Amino acid sequence: MKIHLTPLLPLTACLAACLAACLAACLPVDTTDDDDGMIDKGIHTADMDDGSHITVVDARDETTWQRLDLESGAEVAEDSPAWDLGFLRFNVATRVDVAALAGADFDALTVAPADGYRSDAESSDPADRETMPGYAFDLWYAYDPETHVLSARDVVFVVRSAEDHYFKVQMQDYYDDAGTSGYVSLRWAPIAPPV
Repeated sequence: MKIHLTPLLPLTACLAACLAACLAACLPVDTTDDDDGMIDKGIHTADMDDGSHITVVDARDETTWQRLDLESGAEVAEDSPAWDLGFLRFNVATRVDVAALAGADFDALTVAPADGYRSDAESSDPADRETMPGYAFDLWYAYDPETHVLSARDVVFVVRSAEDHYFKVQMQDYYDDAGTSGYVSLRWAPIAPPV
């Protein structure tokens, strides 16, 4: 019995083209590989139409901080003084004051607390921080030593910006949809100052 593959070639080509188009539509906008093999560099923020934003940071680079300005919701240059949060792998640095509210309801929080703020430079109880260097966002994640997976803790951080505006921030994840580490996602929104 002979099988003729010639009629199947156009179908195979069509399927390959459809698959390529589908993958291109599902992948992030910037999928071009650069010299060091990293893609999707930078910070990408989406407006959620409810007053909040979702930001995804490509923090895979182990030497370069990615900086976010909450006032504009935009990425800023590493040497710019106009940043609120910096990301390097799982580290989250700040140049502003932060209060951590464990178990707070992100949606219900509309007014910033009056106290409880600390900065990266301040020492804190060793039980509340990593061994080094003591970022105000320390322990935003739980680490599973068996699976080596990080998962976001139930904490809402309140950031008091250099412009004296307040933002609530909740860390969401450390992985992209494919499970690649170093993609930090966070939900954030402006809130009213303390009364």
